[in-house]
Amino acid sequence: MSRVIAHIDMNCFYASVEEKYNPELRGKPLAIAGTVKTRHGIIVTSNYEARKLGIKTTMRVGDARKICPTIKFLQPDMEKYQRESKLIFDLIREYTTKVEVVSVDEAYIDLSEFEEPIKVIATIQRRIYKQLGMPSSVGVSFNKFFAKMGSDLKKPLGFTIINKKNYKSILWNMDIGEMHGCGKSATKKLKKMGISTIGDLANANEVVLHSLLGIQGLRLKKCANGEDNRELKYTVERKSIGNSKTFSEDLLEEIEIKNQLRKLSEKVSNRAKSRNYVGNNISIVIRSSDFKNITRSKKISEYIDSTDDIYNNALELVLENYDFSYPIRLLGVSLNDIKKKDNLKVQLDIFDKKSYKEEEEFRKLSKKLKMEFGDNIITDFNNLDGKKGKTIITTSFSKDFLE
Repeated sequence: MSRVIAHIDMNCFYASVEEKYNPELRGKPLAIAGTVKTRHGIIVTSNYEARKLGIKTTMRVGDARKICPTIKFLQPDMEKYQRESKLIFDLIREYTTKVEVVSVDEAYIDLSEFEEPIKVIATIQRRIYKQLGMPSSVGVSFNKFFAKMGSDLKKPLGFTIINKKNYKSILWNMDIGEMHGCGKSATKKLKKMGISTIGDLANANEVVLHSLLGIQGLRLKKCANGEDNRELKYTVERKSIGNSKTFSEDLLEEIEIKNQLRKLSEKVSNRAKSRNYVGNNISIVIRSSDFKNITRSKKISEYIDSTDDIYNNALELVLENYDFSYPIRLLGVSLNDIKKKDNLKVQLDIFDKKSYKEEEEFRKLSKKLKMEFGDNIITDFNNLDGKKGKTIITTSFSKDFLE
C-alpha cells in the first residue's frame, strides 16, 4: 500500500483565533505580541494584512508601529488558543487516529488507509474553515517532508499535492533557504559553495555536503530527492466522535435548537455505527453569539450509538445548562470514551451491566444527599465503634467509577 501523508497548518493561527472571537479585527493589520504596552515587546505572529506591510515575527512593537501606526496589538491568550486547537484536532480524529500533532496549530495525518485520501483531507480542511472558522493550508504527498513543503507553498487556504512525478518541477527551482529544515546558517554555507536551489542540493556531492553540514547535509539531500521514510508519531488514540455546526443565523427558538441538536446527534450516530464504535459519555458545546462557551459532559450507564440515545442525553445536558435566553452561534455533540463493539463484549463479560447501572444510581443518590445534607452524610464507616468495617463497594471498577 502506497503512503499518503497530509500536513495541515493553520494560517496565522493566533491572529485567526482573535479575529474569530472579534470579527471587527478582520481585514485590519493585527499582531500578537508578548508585551504590547512597551515599544520593546516582541511580535509573536501577525495576520496577512500586517505581513503585507512588512511586519514580521520577532519584530519589536515600536518598530511595527513606525511601519503602521494604526496596527492593533493583542497579548497572547494561550488558554483560548489551546481550546480552539483541541476543537481542530478532535475534528480531524473523527476521520482517523493516525495523527501526529506537531504544535498547537499543525499536524501530520496518515491517509494511506482511505480509498479517496484527497477527498478526505479536502473535507477536513473545509470543515475546519466552515465550522470552526479557522483557515488552513494543506500539503499532500508520499512522505512527511514533501507534505510539509506542500503546506508551506500556498497561504492562506492553500492545497498542494506533491507526487513522484511533479516534485522536481515544483520544488527543485526553489531557493535553498525555503527548504524545510535548512536554517540560516546552513543556507549561508551552502550558497558559498554554489548550492543555491533545492535542485542543486539534490544533485550535490555527498562528500562536500558532509564536510559542510555533517549528517544533516546528507539527510537534507535525501529529503530533496524524496527519500523520507519517517513514520508518524501518533499522539492520542481516538476517544470521541463528535459533530458541531456554526450557524449563519443565530438560534434562539427552542424548537430550532432541538432540531439542530437531533441532526448533530444523527451525524454522530452514523459515524459511530460506520466505524463500529459505541460510547458511554456524552458532551455538548454551546457557543453564544458573543463567543462565550458552555461545555458539559455526562457519564451514562450503557454504551450507546443510536441517534435517540445520543440525542436524549445531549438534550438533557442542554436543558440543564442553557435557559434559551440568548442566541446560539455554535452547537456541538460528542460521543466520548468510545470503544469498538467487538472489544466491548469481552468487557461486559467481566462487569455485569446490571451492577454497573446500580452503581450509577448509587452515585446519583450519593450526590443528591451530599448536596442536601453535606459531604459527611456518605461514608464507608471504616471505624465505627473502633472496629474496621466493610467498605460498601470494593472493586477497582467501582472505585474508579465513583471517583
